Amino acid sequence: MRRIVKRILRSWCFALAMILLAAAAWAQLAAPDAGKSTPAEIEMGKQAAAQIEKEYKVVDDPAALETIKQIVARLAPHTERPAIEYQAKILAEGGINAFSLPGGYIYVTKGLLEAVESQDELAAVIGHEMGHVSLGHGMDLARREAKMNNKMALAVLAAVVAGQKVDPGNMIILGSLLKTGLLSGYSQEAENQADEHAVLYLQRAGYHPVAMLTVIQGLARMEITRPYLDLGIFRTHPYPDQRAQAVRQELAHLDIDLNPRPVLNTLKTRAETVEVNGRAIGRVSLDDYVVFEPAVDADGLSPQQRAEKIAASLRRSILENLAMYELRVVNGPEQATVIARGERLITVLAGDAEFHKAPVEELAARAATNIKLALWQETVRRAY
Repeated sequence: MRRIVKRILRSWCFALAMILLAAAAWAQLAAPDAGKSTPAEIEMGKQAAAQIEKEYKVVDDPAALETIKQIVARLAPHTERPAIEYQAKILAEGGINAFSLPGGYIYVTKGLLEAVESQDELAAVIGHEMGHVSLGHGMDLARREAKMNNKMALAVLAAVVAGQKVDPGNMIILGSLLKTGLLSGYSQEAENQADEHAVLYLQRAGYHPVAMLTVIQGLARMEITRPYLDLGIFRTHPYPDQRAQAVRQELAHLDIDLNPRPVLNTLKTRAETVEVNGRAIGRVSLDDYVVFEPAVDADGLSPQQRAEKIAASLRRSILENLAMYELRVVNGPEQATVIARGERLITVLAGDAEFHKAPVEELAARAATNIKLALWQETVRRAY
């Protein structure tokens, strides 16, 4: 009888110890170090990273890695825990994806690097993942997974956080649980928090915060048309419309312009010299549309210089969110003008008309139509 009582007391003592240990661990998780990763986060991330890298190939791309490292260095001072040491790696996968692990591990796929349209968008993706790390979402997820899977994993996690020595085999199991949790996804609340904090990081670091919105919208579209790698970015981001709306509200709250064009690789203007009928003239293009081809000198400018001036003005108007309805054509006796928001954009002269064997009003109308077609094509492509 005495032996049974002792055994019960030992069991209760062990259970109580585990409860107290877990309570202390959760308190530490709730208030992580203000700067660096905790030892628990580093160990947990290391084990989960080992599991990830067993299954997916890491590629050596010095140029891309340097770009990512520069973005991380620029964003880190503006996070909640600026002294975290991040390790960025690229996975040789065509799917569009990114995810992070406790301790500062950040993974992006080759597919994502090819999909983003600017450094601002790449910074938005990385900022979102840094938000997860800085806010401790990975450790919260590990706790959730351990709790759901078995009591031993919960006890191991508590011991890790409390700084106790843990059997390497148990750490591998716990790392696998964290990896499994990542594949299942963060909560919607965690995703919204990471989005919101990423917007702030971008703003403070000098990137355009609207990139967070264009990334969410773009990835949602690409999910339909491009290879999908189940590593987390879609499973963890299941409500793009709700997330996009939340980001719009955050941008509006910060009084940030929602115009997406400064961070998108679309509506490219181009000025060049072409030869037509044995004569060098200028050409202005917008994406795949030829807008206008100046053929004669005007106001001391050659046809090529006229093309460069038109392209620069057109690009400026586009970046200021030019809309189709803001274009109109004004016809005169010997010239016709394309007006954008009340300002002269293109002037077609009689010499241009003579060279192209078409009336000035026809050339101006064609220029305005091709600009509108390019704008419409962008609208359709960006429909969400």
